Amino acid sequence: MKTKQSSGVSNVLLLFSSSQFGGAEKSLSRMAFSSTNVKYTLSTLDSDGPWCEWVISKGFKPLVYGDYNFISLVRKLYKDIKRLDFDVVYVCGLRASFLLRFLLIFLPKTKLIHGVRWNPNTNTLLDKSFRMVERYFSWLVDGWIVNSKIIQHTLISRCGIKNSKIHVIYNGITLPSNINSFPEGEIEVLTVANLNKRKGYLEYLIIISKIVELLPNIKFVFVGRDEMDGEVQKKITQYGLENYISYKGFQSDVTDCFERASLFVLPSLWGEGCPTSILEAFSYSIPVVAYNIDGIPELVKSGDDGLLLELGDDNGYKKIVEILKSNEILSIMGERGRDKIKNNFTIDSCVRNHKTFINKVLGYN
Repeated sequence: MKTKQSSGVSNVLLLFSSSQFGGAEKSLSRMAFSSTNVKYTLSTLDSDGPWCEWVISKGFKPLVYGDYNFISLVRKLYKDIKRLDFDVVYVCGLRASFLLRFLLIFLPKTKLIHGVRWNPNTNTLLDKSFRMVERYFSWLVDGWIVNSKIIQHTLISRCGIKNSKIHVIYNGITLPSNINSFPEGEIEVLTVANLNKRKGYLEYLIIISKIVELLPNIKFVFVGRDEMDGEVQKKITQYGLENYISYKGFQSDVTDCFERASLFVLPSLWGEGCPTSILEAFSYSIPVVAYNIDGIPELVKSGDDGLLLELGDDNGYKKIVEILKSNEILSIMGERGRDKIKNNFTIDSCVRNHKTFINKVLGYN
């Protein structure tokens, strides 16, 4: 492919399927906020939601298409892409990417990048639908940005996409000035993830019930949107864990939670790429415990900056208790995690890597 010189700042529409405040929306929006060499316009196919409110609070005005009926939405989106002269549409979400593949046929100068933020390797309906769309309609996409190597492998092996069209860009974050000092007293264990089946909360409650028998001076904090209609809260009561677990619901700012936590646990069972919450925990010098699934081993080195458990490990709770009993272990692991962020997962590196791949898709040097 012939290359050409860049004519200036690339103009990119960053489009999400949802306006909920999930990891993809948070991490990619932060990247867009920090970018100077690429101009990003943020948008959603959904109606106004928590993500929109957060973006506005940061001084940006997102384009919101969810208030239109389908025909009007397509017309409005087409007109905006043409009027604002976007070089690239960078889309996250299967629904949005499927729509844009066909819409951009009528806008051939605009390139399409599909951002994939989870590992679509299971037999769920969503993952099977994703793989079918990518296998049969990949010719309409100019490139893929994924946030873990395991997703790259899935796209190549199960969707037939060429490696040269996929770029791995891990999430990036800004290091906070305040870090955890593991104070004496009550131990606080944090989980930041929306309450749904994939995140493994129900299975995690069984582990917690075993931990509190060995460490009664402990508190678990859950932060995230409830997508299970109160099922997790009912189980908390059923297991008699009300005095040990605090559910805070959705929080756009979880700084205070990270500043108090001694350990971060992400009990996800499948479908993870590069969870922003793990990187945030490391940035506060907090060790991470998670299952050895999907892209998580690319972030957590077991025994070094955290602990990786195997699914079905009946003794996993004992390993968690062991590190919680030692502030020295927590401190050493936390420091290593923070160093990992400094060296590999900064927002600046995320911004640069996006610019590099966008230029490649546009054919620039």
